[in-house]
Amino acid sequence: MSPARRPPGIRSLLTLARTRSLLSGWRYRLLVGVFGLGYALSAMVFSGMLYLPPHPLATGGFFYIYPRGPGPSWNYPAILAGGPYFQLDLPFLSAILMVLTAAGVGLGMALAVYLGVRLLRDRRDGRVLPTAIGTSAGLTPAMIALVTLGACCSTTAAATAGISLAAQSSGTTTAVLLANAWYLGFFQVAVVYLALLAQEQLVGIYGVLLGWTIGETRVEGERPRPLGWAGAGSGMLRIVLAVAGITWSLTMFADWISTPPGRAGLSTWFGWIVQHQVPGLLAISVALLPAAVAAFWAIHSETRRGRALRGALIAAGLALLTWMPAPVSRAGAAALGNELLGYWHLSAGWGAVSPPALGPLGLTLRWGFQFVLLGLLSISLGLWPEATLRPFLRSSAARVARPSNAADPGRASADVVSGPPTSRATLR
Repeated sequence: MSPARRPPGIRSLLTLARTRSLLSGWRYRLLVGVFGLGYALSAMVFSGMLYLPPHPLATGGFFYIYPRGPGPSWNYPAILAGGPYFQLDLPFLSAILMVLTAAGVGLGMALAVYLGVRLLRDRRDGRVLPTAIGTSAGLTPAMIALVTLGACCSTTAAATAGISLAAQSSGTTTAVLLANAWYLGFFQVAVVYLALLAQEQLVGIYGVLLGWTIGETRVEGERPRPLGWAGAGSGMLRIVLAVAGITWSLTMFADWISTPPGRAGLSTWFGWIVQHQVPGLLAISVALLPAAVAAFWAIHSETRRGRALRGALIAAGLALLTWMPAPVSRAGAAALGNELLGYWHLSAGWGAVSPPALGPLGLTLRWGFQFVLLGLLSISLGLWPEATLRPFLRSSAARVARPSNAADPGRASADVVSGPPTSRATLR
């Protein structure tokens, strides 16, 4: 395996470095602003923040800042402004979350337009690498569809169907979410950010495939093979894991609506951290960063810290899949077995807990994709990390190998993710 410069790390991915580099020109920044502003105006009109009367109102211009008032505390300080042609009401937290969501929509839509135009232009001008033409021709439509995922997810979550989806995936009700708008805002921001991370990875994968450079930085990694059925299945599994992980992790914040964190007991925190955050964040990491996760386990799997982490993953998976004693399950740390006992109307003394009223389909998705899938992933990764991660790498642009010198983790990590240098081309 020939050494090569390591691909951009987790920090680069989390800060959307490639996306921001592509959209650094003033034309693309303007495109981001146009899409973001259009989404923000639409969201404000549909939510009632912005009212545009059909006829001018008999009032002058006004601008007020309310430090406090009726309603939830997260709405203040609030701004109320307007005039004859509009009225604007900006609650504090909702306005901030709307701006973040609009910025994500702007980035996603602008990058979708930019990459779509660039790929089609390169194919037309014959500047795509000959060895990549067959693969890129088949994958380009899927890439263009996926890079718009940020806008699709955010606008769907803002609609009534999205509110229902957020309620079902977090085990609460639509009425409760509508009365607690802060959770919907956080849900939207989290889903849009997850979609932006996915499209950031797609930029890297297509950069490797087509021999692109971003500015002066060459996009490096192993040139992926044609997708195939195995790669397509791997990609679909990563999408399912990402959705299951983000919704399961956000369930903790939905629980805060009825159980404030400051009043939660030890059993409740056990459910939030061990049963929700550990499997949820693990699923998100495997879905978005399979090569980085595999590289970590290739280095640390047999170390003392690695064994401790593997044991924690097995414990978290068992806590999610099996059964919790009655005092623990009643406090909010119910496992799959507890909800099944409650569904069959058995005694609470056996730890039975009534599942959320989601209907047959909602319960099937909750038990199958959140309890079973995430629990099995945690246990499997704790027992067999290399074998568990191998299927997810079939849709990744990087290759991972176990280091030959386990005694020097620092040196070994430099060769974990590698691939042949790519040809240079100008992405701008």
